[in-house]
Amino acid sequence: MGYAELWNAGMERIRSIGMEPYIDLGAETRSQNRLNRRNMDSFTFEMRLLDSAPETNTSSELFGVKLRAPIIAAAICESRILKRLAPWDEPYLEQIAAGLAEAGSMMSTGMVTYEELGRIVEQGAPVLHIVKPFKDDDRVLKNLERAAELGCVAVGMDVDVFFLEKAWDEVPGPDVLGHKTLDDLRRYRAATKLPFVVKGVLSAHDARLARDLGADALIVSSHGGETIDYAMPVLEALPIVRAEIPDLPILVDSGFRRGADVLKALALGANGVGMATLLVVACAGGGKAAVAAMMREVQAELQRTMSITGCASIDRIDSAILHRVTS
Repeated sequence: MGYAELWNAGMERIRSIGMEPYIDLGAETRSQNRLNRRNMDSFTFEMRLLDSAPETNTSSELFGVKLRAPIIAAAICESRILKRLAPWDEPYLEQIAAGLAEAGSMMSTGMVTYEELGRIVEQGAPVLHIVKPFKDDDRVLKNLERAAELGCVAVGMDVDVFFLEKAWDEVPGPDVLGHKTLDDLRRYRAATKLPFVVKGVLSAHDARLARDLGADALIVSSHGGETIDYAMPVLEALPIVRAEIPDLPILVDSGFRRGADVLKALALGANGVGMATLLVVACAGGGKAAVAAMMREVQAELQRTMSITGCASIDRIDSAILHRVTS
């Protein structure tokens, strides 16, 4: 099945349980998601056809792992949509991980149990484990330890939930999370030998501090719009963060749905792009096979768009291919 068929199959099941509104979360008015999409759509491509390569090379490397393309899962944990589609033949997080393994991609997890994390790693995709800022400090440290024991390729913390997540006018939560100081983050960085990622960076200020505390990579993210209303669009923040931190790997997530979206982020300085909603919808429609198919569709879209813009490989993507619509 193609992209549209995979999307429609998933959405049909999601609508059948009344969960379509939860595809587009976001704090208060959901302004961040609207502004984020509008900003993403404002970038246009310059076509460079006459000396372009018919077969572009989308392969890349993150955290020492070779990937078919620099497109991975954004941090996925319990899905209020997918859990309502139970019973599953296999747990849905494991199906997403297995689909990503088949597509040559990387899984990223959020709040999962130690047992779930073990089963996710067993599916064969490299795993980036984003640890929540639990109030219980021992729980943070145990997550970091467990990730290393299981063979995760990197760990990190999503600082964008220091003040909890928020969907619309719901009460912020979950309340097991809380604020962490820079000293806390330095201690977590020192507690693991794995690459340590700070997720939720949307400013030069936070990029600087993350680098100084020893982060090995950053993720530009607004937590899918659930951090704060009117957050800066991720592609607006990305070049600012890249200019501040020219040498560290930078990933970006929140709102990416197509291969063209991915190329825009790569042209603006990202080393990788995370997707979550797309994978949730695919999984809803067809489990791990649909997740693998959807990721391959997006990889193919990226390859085709790179060819048309004259980018023969990931390291030859040129920011000059982008232009802004001004009216």
